Amino acid sequence: MESYAYNDKSVMERLVAEAPYLSRCSDDKTARCVRPVKYAVNFPYMQVNRSGMVSWLVFDLDHDNPYVWDDVGLPAPNCIVSNPKNGHAHLFYAIPPVCTTEKARYAPIKFMKRVYEAMASALKADASYSGPVAKTPGHKWWRTTFLHNDEYNLGDLAESVELPDFNPFSKGPDLEANSHSRHCLLFEETRFYAYSIVNREREQGTYDTFLKFVSAFARNKNNYAGRGFAENLSDSQVNATVKSIARWTWERYRGSCGGVHRGAMGLSGNNEMTIQEKQKLSAKRTHKERHKKTIGKLTAGIRVLEARGEKVTFSKLAKASGLTRQTVSKYSNVIDEVRNTSVKIISLEEVRANVQRVNYGEHQITAPQAAGKKREGKVNTRLVHQWLWNCVRVEQFSTLLEFHDLLRLPINYQSLWSIGVRYCWYSFLTDPF
Repeated sequence: MESYAYNDKSVMERLVAEAPYLSRCSDDKTARCVRPVKYAVNFPYMQVNRSGMVSWLVFDLDHDNPYVWDDVGLPAPNCIVSNPKNGHAHLFYAIPPVCTTEKARYAPIKFMKRVYEAMASALKADASYSGPVAKTPGHKWWRTTFLHNDEYNLGDLAESVELPDFNPFSKGPDLEANSHSRHCLLFEETRFYAYSIVNREREQGTYDTFLKFVSAFARNKNNYAGRGFAENLSDSQVNATVKSIARWTWERYRGSCGGVHRGAMGLSGNNEMTIQEKQKLSAKRTHKERHKKTIGKLTAGIRVLEARGEKVTFSKLAKASGLTRQTVSKYSNVIDEVRNTSVKIISLEEVRANVQRVNYGEHQITAPQAAGKKREGKVNTRLVHQWLWNCVRVEQFSTLLEFHDLLRLPINYQSLWSIGVRYCWYSFLTDPF
């Protein structure tokens, strides 16, 4: 969706523009319906933020003072949507959209959460409110007050509150201090479980498997109806907590090796170096790694062209390696070096023609019999293995199968294993990433 400068747009225009095309909506907080946004605005409750994108900070006030923001010195919200019966309200703050998908940068998300927590504490809002639906501004059920159409930068909002210092690394879950809240209990219990398994899953599993383990643990702990509370948490509340914990833990938690991820070079914890010096070192490392990766792609592309019997040109090499022609032209010296060290591909006919008469060959194998006709001589194993290895390097697997079918040689599993190990090592050297 196109991005706008909303200073000259009304709150409702921005709401419609930033809401998902198919918004969840309903006559209550269940959000059981899904409708196009132009119809969703006719419901008293609707989804105002897209999945994976936060454009509105919405605060759920469970008290009857919708102007509490003025009392505590916070900026005015864009609009106030209150219930005329009990005074409970939703405050809407427009912010530049912040991506919250799994591939988004963590720093903006973390900063937004800290700002939201600080503002929620100052406004005495429900800290467990996570949407996805809110009171629809302008609906006849509510009393809507539009104050202004401006966007707030998160930095501007942060200046009006004291951001909390969140330290997730403690000795263990503090259940006594959080016994009053189901959300806090679930968060404390689940996060420490996530800390205990994340390193194992990084080595042996994936983020998806890690997320499944954390989700299963949280759902098992969601038995608060039997632990003195009125009811359990809803599935959406559990999922929101699990997603937050899993994402942060997977990206940031490093346990006893330093607490949080310090980057590939570990420079963030070095206070003796200036930012400029750190940036120079990081730039050098990035350039070196990019150079290695490019050379690996060029080498693989040259091998492919040589195996096809095609002339190595910049255009063909760019297509074979997946690089641009401009990038390939910059590495002309590397291309010449790789071509000069190219390995001659032994043809099938050359292998079959190298049949030698020997009486005793310690490192040679006997040629097989073919269709009732005894074949004299023995096959030079060294040539066979060299041909196999060349086929593997250029990924001529069909040729390899053809060779085996024609000669009908018994498979030397030890030799094949050696070739496989060499191929894996070659792949790592040419394209380590």
